[in-house]
Amino acid sequence: MGTNRGRRAPFPSECRPGAPRYHAAVHVSRPSFARPRAASSVLVLGAGFIGGHVVRRLLDNGHGVRVLSRSRPHGRAEELTAGAEVIIGDAGVTKTVAEAVVGMDHVVFALGSLVPPEAEQEPHLDLSLTLQPLLELLGVLENGPRLPLSYLSSGGTVYGNALSFPIPETAPTVPLCVYGITRLAAERFVLRYGTMNDVRVRLLRIGNAYGTGQTTARGQGIVGTALERCRTGEPLVLYGNGQISRDFVHAEDIGLAIAELVVAGGPSIVNIGSGVASTVNEVVALARQVSGKPLPILPKDARDFDLPRVQLDISLLQSLVDFRPRSLRDGIEQMWHDITIEPAPGARAN
Repeated sequence: MGTNRGRRAPFPSECRPGAPRYHAAVHVSRPSFARPRAASSVLVLGAGFIGGHVVRRLLDNGHGVRVLSRSRPHGRAEELTAGAEVIIGDAGVTKTVAEAVVGMDHVVFALGSLVPPEAEQEPHLDLSLTLQPLLELLGVLENGPRLPLSYLSSGGTVYGNALSFPIPETAPTVPLCVYGITRLAAERFVLRYGTMNDVRVRLLRIGNAYGTGQTTARGQGIVGTALERCRTGEPLVLYGNGQISRDFVHAEDIGLAIAELVVAGGPSIVNIGSGVASTVNEVVALARQVSGKPLPILPKDARDFDLPRVQLDISLLQSLVDFRPRSLRDGIEQMWHDITIEPAPGARAN
């Protein structure tokens, strides 16, 4: 399959503890401690909210990890990526990507872009931010190492209005929003790369991620936003009647699943979620119960691109790896504990 299994990026034999080194384009921070020889070396594109958790779990599983990030990880992302080799550079630049894949055995594409409401307003920008770095990576891989690739897609938008629940990986993909249309286009390019080059690829269709470290500054993430409003006393903007439901899955659980799937065989499309649909009203009620604080609501008209229900079938995932997602209550309790002892995150690094 054209992998470089057994090869890994060189780590320095000596590195002063507590003082990671960066170089430019690219900047590189290398681990400051010795680790046993890794099972494989994984390049993760993106050290943001989900990417950081993927990096952490890969490191915990004994893999050598290299991260390509647009900016230096900070806050929670810096903690999660501690011990990884970090390259600060643009994934849309051929030379940078070509340098980053050297010595790797697998690539995880976890770059962030616009959030769904932003994508509706700026579809051209969402298309560019999503596809340009992906196509750059695929071009480098096709002309070089042809590495296995895992692509983080959206299980909450690519299926569109599903006909049955929970939604299996075999369900039709008829996205209604710009965000889902763009991710589906990206999926097709990834599958083409795998087929044309006889390389293992995997599309990871992820539910609505939440967890400590997720920014609420861009209106993304009802769970984190609700808890932040409980903390500040500001009203929560609620679109529609609160009856739309989503498959909320904790970022730590996502990281665990992806790290395990990197070395697992099986189908090329896998859902990652909790397998449970929870309404926005249920999230609001849990936020109030867990925080013990009032949460005023500012009602707004429903948005056309919001699907009425998302609930992913995770039976395939659970047949491939040991995956037992936490309950929404447990996840919210953990988040509330964390945000009451940590400052609210200001921006997401990618």
